[in-house]
Amino acid sequence: MKEYPRLKVFLAFLLCPLVPGFIGSIIKTLATIFHLAMNPRLMGEVVGGELMLMPFLGPLLAEAVFLVPFLLFAMVIALMKVKRTSRSCSVIALSGAALATLWVTPFVLAVVSDVKGATFSDEMFGMVVLFLTAMATCWLTARFFLPDPAEPSLP
Repeated sequence: MKEYPRLKVFLAFLLCPLVPGFIGSIIKTLATIFHLAMNPRLMGEVVGGELMLMPFLGPLLAEAVFLVPFLLFAMVIALMKVKRTSRSCSVIALSGAALATLWVTPFVLAVVSDVKGATFSDEMFGMVVLFLTAMATCWLTARFFLPDPAEPSLP
């Protein structure tokens, strides 16, 4: 019998935002490089150091933005001793995606209210991408880091 790996599960879900932050920053870096290649007159507008640091700072920013909700999310999952089943992976994915989307919604509403002519519906594509990305990341984290239900564990 093994003890439930609470620390591993807790850290996996706490650090979950690092992965989409890294992928998003790589995409943003490549988009900026392609944009600069198409518009060479903008070359002086972008500092090379900022561009090269983006893949490292993006994950840290994502972790900072989602620290509070994913700290609570990780704590709940670790304390409940959730095992890896298809149902638990799906429930974790949906609840993690809903949590991330609900956490970002007030920030988006605050920004939209300050910009003249902007509406929340302008940001719907980004919100859907956030929901789907969070769902995929939480599902993969549950799939890879939750213990197998066949393993007996100590209470």
